[in-house]
Amino acid sequence: MVILKDKAGQNIAKNLVSLREKRGISQVSLAKISGTTRASIALLESGSSNPTLDVLLKISQGLGVSFDELISSPRAECRHIKAKDVPLDRKSRNGILLRKLLPDKIPSTEMDELHLEPGSTMTGSPHVEGTREYFTCISGQISIGVLGEVHHLEKGDVLTFPGDKPHSYKNSGRTNAVGISVVFFSVDQ
Repeated sequence: MVILKDKAGQNIAKNLVSLREKRGISQVSLAKISGTTRASIALLESGSSNPTLDVLLKISQGLGVSFDELISSPRAECRHIKAKDVPLDRKSRNGILLRKLLPDKIPSTEMDELHLEPGSTMTGSPHVEGTREYFTCISGQISIGVLGEVHHLEKGDVLTFPGDKPHSYKNSGRTNAVGISVVFFSVDQ
């Protein structure tokens, strides 16, 4: 028997383990759905097999993936999004820049970076009932008004408040200010 110690054999081993585990199936189950043996699966996953094209095709069909996905270099499940491609919120104007930190839609969650020039103010939109907002001042001084009560934050301070109430943000200092807003919407949304 020839043992695959090359890159392709290692790719198959890593991809097979990853794909099988993502689907929550055992080697025995994969062998059944692909029409191979558990021993064949185990040898492939150890990288110590020289499979035929037929076996690889059966396994890729059993897993519901392309042949290429089974033999190509494993890919990290990462995405690098360039700053220029991160969406700016439509409220970005008049000394305010609101940048989305979560470019993907994540249910019941928003995270924004807020840049405020000195003296600039932004009125927040009340969210659905039961929403909580956590605001962290990263630099400068930011005042947050919630239902007429004003809270003055400096670097490192965090304010948690009901995001479903009227609120506003103001740079109360003489330099640019930056904050991070994390909003958790009510699960009933």
